[in-house]
Amino acid sequence: MERVKCLESEGVFHAFYNAEESQHLENLILMNQVHSADVLFIEKRLSEYPKVDALVTNVSGLKLAVKTADCAPVLLFDSKNKIIAAIHAGWKGAFQGVIENCILKMLEKGAEISSIKAAVGPHIQKESFEADDKMKALFPVTEYIFFEEKGNGLYSFDFHAYVLYRLKRAGIKKVESVLIDTYQNEDYFSYRRDSKNPLRQFSVISLE
Repeated sequence: MERVKCLESEGVFHAFYNAEESQHLENLILMNQVHSADVLFIEKRLSEYPKVDALVTNVSGLKLAVKTADCAPVLLFDSKNKIIAAIHAGWKGAFQGVIENCILKMLEKGAEISSIKAAVGPHIQKESFEADDKMKALFPVTEYIFFEEKGNGLYSFDFHAYVLYRLKRAGIKKVESVLIDTYQNEDYFSYRRDSKNPLRQFSVISLE
């Protein structure tokens, strides 16, 4: 099956699947994503979907998966210490610290910050992400740089740059991204383009 990927790393599989490809995947470990900053470390398959927005493991064969339709799937891996993570980073979760919390959990389990690589999958880009005054007001003034004024109290929010900012602020130096706008590219599901469609694309990472 075709897959989009960012970083080559021995012993780690990762892929960002589009809408059609995602309908044929099996044996994924999914989350009940709630736009939180909560993270869970797992060592086996779960009987139900945990209510978290990031999963971490050091067990081979567990396929950690993120569901998205405009939010950013962020896959982290430390190939040296064999620890991986999958993050569902909506803007609310990213703002609350889900990326940093996930990295801290990896470090607790033996990862090294200098060894962690990040891959950011397809998500809504600045040209398509319209934000209002209420959203901007939640952010500190130092982060207003991610908002570009459009007029009438509306802004373009550079979500991609914001995700990279949170990763790099947490100490992750090696980051690569798939610069596909899920809103504009109809090979991908987009909540903002079609909020009534319950389907999502998947991003997957596992230790081989």
